[in-house]
Amino acid sequence: MDTNDKPISELMTRTVCEVPTDWSAEQILEKMQAMSVSSVLVVEERLTLGIITERDVVRNLHRKGGLKGLGCTDLMQAPVVTVEQTENCLDVYHLMDGRRIRHVAVTDAEGLLVGIVSESDILRDFGVEHYMRFKDVGGAMSVDVILLPETATVGEAVALMDERRQSCVFAVDAGRRPLGVLTERDIVRLCHLHDDPQGLTLATTMHSPVRTTHRDALLHDVVQSMDAAHIRRLAVVDSEGGVCGVLTHHEVVHGLEGQYVSYLKDMIQEQEKVLESRQVAVSEKRLLENILRSAVGTAVIAADLDGRVSYCSPAVAAMDKLQVFAAPDCDLRQALATLGWPEASELLTPQALANGRLHVQLLAWMAEGKSAHAELQVSLLVDDKNQAQGYLLLVR
Repeated sequence: MDTNDKPISELMTRTVCEVPTDWSAEQILEKMQAMSVSSVLVVEERLTLGIITERDVVRNLHRKGGLKGLGCTDLMQAPVVTVEQTENCLDVYHLMDGRRIRHVAVTDAEGLLVGIVSESDILRDFGVEHYMRFKDVGGAMSVDVILLPETATVGEAVALMDERRQSCVFAVDAGRRPLGVLTERDIVRLCHLHDDPQGLTLATTMHSPVRTTHRDALLHDVVQSMDAAHIRRLAVVDSEGGVCGVLTHHEVVHGLEGQYVSYLKDMIQEQEKVLESRQVAVSEKRLLENILRSAVGTAVIAADLDGRVSYCSPAVAAMDKLQVFAAPDCDLRQALATLGWPEASELLTPQALANGRLHVQLLAWMAEGKSAHAELQVSLLVDDKNQAQGYLLLVR
């Protein structure tokens, strides 16, 4: 998989399942089931207004007690996260992982819809070298798996799926051996067939038998078998046949984070001349060490000792509040003051941040009538001799 120079247009799905804003929940569920899709986009005149996913169906069923009488605008998430079709695949993946979303709408330069990309689209482009990072299923699987008895209700399953952001529930016996599975797609089907499916039991609604794999199975072989069978998840079992984890497309794609760091290194090398012209003598190794201290989904901004911003990670452009940092000749101190941290100018000195000290500030604001917040963390960027060369700002 050589994604460093590949645009997302090469991976996206061009045939998008679209619905208008005046559709009812019943119409949307029928279309999702008929077309076997995990999401639909709410579109008017090629402008993407919202997105409805299987997870939105699960969430609304749990929190609103049913979907009867709901409309398109009740179900959809808005605004939709979008990227231009020329964006690099790895940047798009990192955006999805940081936002914890599984679908991104793709637009042309004018913002008009041209396609959609999902984790499954990214997964299909993986080469054998990606799977060698993990080798076996145990290295990629998630141990956060929901297990219930087959007597449990759909309502109980949906509540756990919503609260733990899981895509399925396994019904198991007393020995944790799998009896059946209930997925987000099953919830869409049940909501289409029943006004209120929450009182039904897993025994009457689950799929059985359950496809399983062992934790020591080769990951590449298992993913190939999943693709051949057109399934998105497997129960992972131990030597006694008990469920010990789950393998979904999300877990496999999540391993791409390591490749994103490698991509950052390549990008830093390409910008070396620009950095040198601004007298930023930070080594690639040291800059990567600072970046690796950040969590997935964190925006990264680097500046020289004068406060001039010299690097912004792709996550910066994805957050409206942070786009001030991407402006030409942005001054880090002034930008932080604009965000509501005027004291930052006093803290942005090598002396205040010496010996690995960090300064953290929490910011809160209102966006589209909703409360939003972020954590800002400032530290020094140092060279191989531990000499200060600039500042690193992480925004979560």
